[in-house]
Amino acid sequence: MLGILLCALVASVAACSSEEISSVASAPASDITWLPCGAIECGQMQIPVDHATASSENFTLGLYRRTSNVSDDARTLILVPDKKWGTSARDMVEQAVLTYGPRINSFNVVAVAPRGSAESALPTGAEHNVGTLNTVDDLDMVRRALGQKKVSVIGWGTGATAVTAWVMQRPNDFYSVVVDSPMDPSVSPMKQVSNNIAASELGVLTAVKWCASHLSCTINANVATGLNLLKTDMRLGRVPAGITNEVIARAAEHALADGNPGVFFNAIDEVMVGSSVRLQALAGVAPVQTDAYSQCADASQAHAASIAQAYEAMSDKYFGFGKGAVEYGFCTALPAAVRPLGAVKASADASEANVLVTIARGDQVSAPVNARDMAKRLGWKYQSVFANRHLVVGFDRAMTQSAMDFLSGER
Repeated sequence: MLGILLCALVASVAACSSEEISSVASAPASDITWLPCGAIECGQMQIPVDHATASSENFTLGLYRRTSNVSDDARTLILVPDKKWGTSARDMVEQAVLTYGPRINSFNVVAVAPRGSAESALPTGAEHNVGTLNTVDDLDMVRRALGQKKVSVIGWGTGATAVTAWVMQRPNDFYSVVVDSPMDPSVSPMKQVSNNIAASELGVLTAVKWCASHLSCTINANVATGLNLLKTDMRLGRVPAGITNEVIARAAEHALADGNPGVFFNAIDEVMVGSSVRLQALAGVAPVQTDAYSQCADASQAHAASIAQAYEAMSDKYFGFGKGAVEYGFCTALPAAVRPLGAVKASADASEANVLVTIARGDQVSAPVNARDMAKRLGWKYQSVFANRHLVVGFDRAMTQSAMDFLSGER
């Protein structure tokens, strides 16, 4: 039975330039209010919307906690979810033992709902203040509010990118860290997105090859012919209303990022016989401006425009992938990024930090080369897993075991 506590915290951190995150260890952290929340505890903490402004209004950061049932002096393990993919902060804590195994009981686990999420909503008019470096400041305030000089951390996707920037700047605040599929906060977003686009295009090709070699794939007889027939039917208006290249690209991203290409091809097959229900459900709703806040907060408007153009130019030989062009296209109408990524400087001690960088070799969202090159440059441990999906810790059994071994010191 999952036991225990959870709380929310937030605190403020000093201002950061686009090149360096300031040290704010002396800034006071607000109290965390913990309340019973089923088998765990839910917490709240007041955090500044703008860490660089003394008079900034606050927002409520959501947290979730379960305490160790093994040790009274257990280390604190902070979990930082991706803003889009994977599991929510609450689910991470509630399902901790089932997901990460019994060794998770050796830690006091605290999951942080990232700013801008439903549990950590920003005030009206400030919703665009969701940059990665703002999240770094939030996380350091959480650490201090918990009264911990050092913590262990796991971060996924965008959460992993924030954790990476955190460790780069404050490496001595950690026992051990696992970052799953991060971007490199010290390298130009444009350069990394170029690699991500190449990974996406390779992911599409890999999915087509998978379909061609699996009888369970409903269009496996001749995948290319089937997809070309779909394009012809779309051009001639023979498919259900609402089926567009953009819908197909969104559905492909969701299915492939979850490692389920069969779901996508089955939905395509249903469209070709007149039903669009499954494909539309898989695609979800079209992105709106609010969906672009995070990306636009991490990239300059010049970079965002170039990234949108790069996504527009992606190959669609078989089908498109994702909605990057649409989301980055919104950036020109949003406030310019105040603290874009790409210039975070690692401290001299960063190479001494105990960090495991992991990713799937077939990740179609975050190119493995970005994570691998970062780990090599910083001297951090790198371990990939043979999988065609996005995010692996908690999803791949062997990689999850490796991560827990690493955090527990068995490496």
